[in-house]
Amino acid sequence: MTIRKNLCAQIVHDLGRQILGGEIQPGQAIPNESVLCERMGVSRTVIREAVKSLAAKGLIRSRAKLGTTVLPSVSWNFLDPDVLEWQAQTDVDGRLLRHLTQFRLGLEPAAAAFAAQCASDDQLQTIRDAFQAMEGAVENAEDFLVADLRFHTSILHATGNPFFSPVANVIRAALKSSIRVTNRQSAENRKSIPLHHSVMQAIWDRDSVAADHAMRTLLGDARARIQKAGGGKRPSTLLPNPQPESSVQSHE
Repeated sequence: MTIRKNLCAQIVHDLGRQILGGEIQPGQAIPNESVLCERMGVSRTVIREAVKSLAAKGLIRSRAKLGTTVLPSVSWNFLDPDVLEWQAQTDVDGRLLRHLTQFRLGLEPAAAAFAAQCASDDQLQTIRDAFQAMEGAVENAEDFLVADLRFHTSILHATGNPFFSPVANVIRAALKSSIRVTNRQSAENRKSIPLHHSVMQAIWDRDSVAADHAMRTLLGDARARIQKAGGGKRPSTLLPNPQPESSVQSHE
């Protein structure tokens, strides 16, 4: 990565985190090019590249004579890995995790059912290998996280549906954010092993109904552990209530 790209990435990160953290609210303008150039010690070219990147993520929009403003949250690309990471860094009340779990509940049971029907022998083995890696890593939080991520994304890849595979790469950050909270202790990791085994076995048995049910049970357990962790006790700046379209025009 060149120096210019490094600088651009840092500016994108800084501004993105400010937006997701609520420091710059929807409808507010970000500093203009001159101010950003002076503040960050970079060229206008770097600033323009950073602005384009943030616009591509649905966070901001530039308009002639009106400057660059933050768009309503309904425009933000919540499946963008960077956006998810910035959310996770500022998720003070667990609201993000609840939304991610709802998203997973809408996606992964169906994926497990499709995987049971469509997975190749190699894909079945990849799912089993990931499960066995989880079994061997219950005492190591980071290794368990890696194996758990592999387990869930392998199932998405095994659906045989081309629309699931790209989503698997995008929601990796979502799974990571959720799993880091729900699998903090080895005892909790150990308790989740039978639930993961039920999912894996149903897929191996080519039982789509059982696979759907097992995945719902697994994610229901994850949701219960998120709630047990005490999320939602403080107001959050994350995922603010959508603003009327009239307040900030669409960026399309």
